[in-house]
Amino acid sequence: MNHIKLYCRFIAIFVKGKMEYRFSFFMDLFTNIFTYSLMFLSIWILLNKFNHIQGWGFYEVMFLYNLNLFTYALSGMIIKHPMLDLEGMVQNGTFDSILIKPLNPLFHIIARQFEYTFMGHILLAMIVFGISIPKLNIDWSIYHALWFFILIFGGVLIHSAIMILSGSFSFWFVKSTMVVEMAIYDIRSFLNYPISIYHKGIQILLTFILPFAFINFYPAQFFLEKEGSTLFHPILQYGTPVVGVLTILLSYFVWSKGINKYQSTGS
Repeated sequence: MNHIKLYCRFIAIFVKGKMEYRFSFFMDLFTNIFTYSLMFLSIWILLNKFNHIQGWGFYEVMFLYNLNLFTYALSGMIIKHPMLDLEGMVQNGTFDSILIKPLNPLFHIIARQFEYTFMGHILLAMIVFGISIPKLNIDWSIYHALWFFILIFGGVLIHSAIMILSGSFSFWFVKSTMVVEMAIYDIRSFLNYPISIYHKGIQILLTFILPFAFINFYPAQFFLEKEGSTLFHPILQYGTPVVGVLTILLSYFVWSKGINKYQSTGS
């Protein structure tokens, strides 16, 4: 609880500093909203021409894509940039200052900054949920509503775990930013559409190696009742919370091993 209070204080101080330049603050938010709005527009153009993608209609693909965007934004707001900055901190030795503080190093490096621009992603994602969900035939019982929030939480854990894992490579490799960018952007882009449209090898990669598919594809399968559109067992539709917990534990284990591997530059 004390860590949560401390983190909230960090956020308040960080946002207060950014608000000193309000035009820049709101332009950053607008830019992110505009960029991802173009992505939804491209989906609309594609689906307007072809009507569906392997049985997935426009609002279904919007729901699928939005699960990815929303969970990515919640995670990226906290985790992404600390992991991107870790490489430079390890190289120039400033990571030493993290280790001498009486705080968990992972918590400390995360709490040092707050990526407010992801608030634009979150706002847009909430708007898209509000547009797409009423168009879908989803039975929003108490069970389904509760399961939806559990799946969101699991998706955030998976995104966070992959960011921490890729960032932890900084302890072993001089240049790891490329790994972070590839994991976060290049591979994650496969989630823009149902993974069932991809080659079997891609489906295996996104399910069992880098389990991005549990962020949006399998949850969307559950809510949209999509049957027979994947190679694997339907039970995977319920796997997001389990995969989220396992991956975050794995990422923390790798992070801890990296801490033990770290050697100061002495500068």
